[in-house]
Formats: sequence, C-alpha cells, structure tokens
Amino acid sequence: MKRTRRHLSDKQMALGTLFCQLLLVVAVTALYEVLQGSAAASSALIGGGIYWVPQCLFSVRVLAFSAKHTTPSSIVADFYSGAGIKLSATILLFVIVLKYMEVQHAPLFTAYALALLMQWIISFTLNNRY
Repeated sequence: MKRTRRHLSDKQMALGTLFCQLLLVVAVTALYEVLQGSAAASSALIGGGIYWVPQCLFSVRVLAFSAKHTTPSSIVADFYSGAGIKLSATILLFVIVLKYMEVQHAPLFTAYALALLMQWIISFTLNNRY
C-alpha cells in the first residue's frame, strides 16, 4: 500500500511554527528559572518574545489575504512588506528592551537565538517539503 503525504496548509504551517516557538520560549524560560532564578527567566522570556512577536506580525501580514485574488507580484510584495515589518519590529523591540529595561544579556540572546534556530528547523522539517 502506498502512503501519500499530507501537506499542511500555509496557515497550519505558520500556526504550528508559532506554537512550537512559543513552547520553546516557555521551556527555556522555565529552565532559566530553575537554574538561575527569576531575573534570568524574565530575560529569557523577553528575548523569546523579541523573536516571537515580530514573527506573529509577519505571519499575519503574509497570510491575511485570500489566495483567490492574488497575483505572483502581490504575493512577493506581501512577503517583502512582512519581512520589513518583522525587521522593524525586531529592531524596535531590541532598542526598547536594551535601553529601558534591566535584563541579563546571556538569557535574552540565548532565547532569541533558540527561537530563530527553531524557525529554521521547523521550516525544513515540519511539512517535509524540502
């Protein structure tokens, strides 16, 4: 019997990725809480949030419109504008956090980097497209 692969829709893929990243951020935060205390845990949570919030904005921007009335150029434009929003939001959040909040840098950047790494891993494995 031949198995057919069921591919996830783009919205399912985006929601799955966001959910996995959120779980990772919560797990890293809990680990920092146990190992180094609440200050490190809150820094890790903020660092994960700096990645997760702009990723949510990107997903909303790219997936907001129905595919019925789209053209290839409008899809590319949505991705570019989504990437611009994501980059701008990431820079803004880093500036706000590093300028106005007392955070521990190692947990902040560790959680951010792990969320970014999770994005890459999920992109290549979750839907078996690559």
